[in-house]
Amino acid sequence: MKPRLFRTTSVRLATLGVGFATLSTGIVFAIVYLGTLGAIRATIDADIDNEIAEITIQGPTTPLPAITAAVRAAIAAPPGGTFYLLTGPTGHPIAGNLAIPMPRPGWHNLTAPASHPFAPHITNLRARAEPLGTTGATLLVAENATILVELDQLIRRSFILAFIVTLALGLAGGIAFGRRALSRIEAVSEAGETIMKGDLTRRIPLSRAGDEFDHLATVINTMLARIEDLMNNIRAVGDEIAHDLRSPLARLRESLELLLLDPTRLTPARIVPAIEDAITQVDATLALAAGILRLAQIESGARRTGFAPIDLTTLLTEIAETYEAVAEDAGATLLTTIAPNLTIEGDATLLTQCLANLLENAITHGRATPPAPSTIHLTARSTPPTITIAIADNGPGIPAPRHAEALRRFGRLDPSRTTTGHGLGLPLAAAIATLHDTTLTLTPTHPDSHGLTVTLILNGYEISG
Repeated sequence: MKPRLFRTTSVRLATLGVGFATLSTGIVFAIVYLGTLGAIRATIDADIDNEIAEITIQGPTTPLPAITAAVRAAIAAPPGGTFYLLTGPTGHPIAGNLAIPMPRPGWHNLTAPASHPFAPHITNLRARAEPLGTTGATLLVAENATILVELDQLIRRSFILAFIVTLALGLAGGIAFGRRALSRIEAVSEAGETIMKGDLTRRIPLSRAGDEFDHLATVINTMLARIEDLMNNIRAVGDEIAHDLRSPLARLRESLELLLLDPTRLTPARIVPAIEDAITQVDATLALAAGILRLAQIESGARRTGFAPIDLTTLLTEIAETYEAVAEDAGATLLTTIAPNLTIEGDATLLTQCLANLLENAITHGRATPPAPSTIHLTARSTPPTITIAIADNGPGIPAPRHAEALRRFGRLDPSRTTTGHGLGLPLAAAIATLHDTTLTLTPTHPDSHGLTVTLILNGYEISG
């Protein structure tokens, strides 16, 4: 089985890259090799052809004595790396400066033993043997081709060295990248195994290189943080549901148990109040279940299909008229500033419930400290293309660090949980706001953090006229 390192994508890609680099090097070598050596060989061949043409100045009819004289004259000239051999019809040498047997007619690459070079430092010749017409003689002219052989060997050695260096660097780079990628993946695997064992606080380490692994790790860490937050919420919601259900169920059980302990108490005068109390406790439990189902239905987005144009000005005015009396009974004053002709697309029933929840919260929890009067402002104004609705009270407010807790399901800010309600009012309003593509935000009404203002910014428009 191959080591794990050599099964990594990085090593495989590096190997593939080395293969393509080697192929490219081979193609470049072939072009350089054939082009360079071919050009030099063509030059040498042209010189040989010119030399033969000068010696056989009359072509095939050139007399043998003239050829012999020309060869001897050429040999007598200053040495220039050109060699001659003229043989008669029987192959015996007539003239020349080469002591070799006459080869067959045509082009030849001649190599001399290293111990007996053709001349000092000349071990290779490029030669052409040319029959001389009807004379039966043969003329061989050769040029020094040692540099051609040396260049051939130099190019070959350079290619082999380049191939070895390319192969070594490619494999070394592939192994290095493979090790680095493997270590990052090992870190991800280790973090994943720890998370699967229940440690949701574990995160994938970042290398701070800003590469693709860091980008992927950042996305996964964000997802893990979201999952951890959801799991914490589910755990907290579970605890709070159990707490809210336990009180009415415990009271119901206690009432029934008291009746059974003393059968003499089973008189109509005592049974009726006990049944009424039991119904109250069951209603509280059913109200909690209904609130949870209502919230789930809104968050599913199914109500979005029923969206229709809503006369928001009329809807807000009617709600304000209803809650002016409720606020007055609670010792507060509801003031309204509603712009005319406001229209939005939405679900009128859900928006009514959302605004009613917010007003009830403001009336119940937004009371100012006496003797200051409790005042609630409901404002709606158009800021095209949006409409802003704000409900502000002058009560104690909610500290900014606890705003998220107030918007969480069953998020009751009373630690003893002795106040009425199940902590679903604001979450339900926030869910309705989300359904209408907006966000419910909480801010202090006054700079000293007193009071609470709940703001909704809806996409809407104002009908002129």
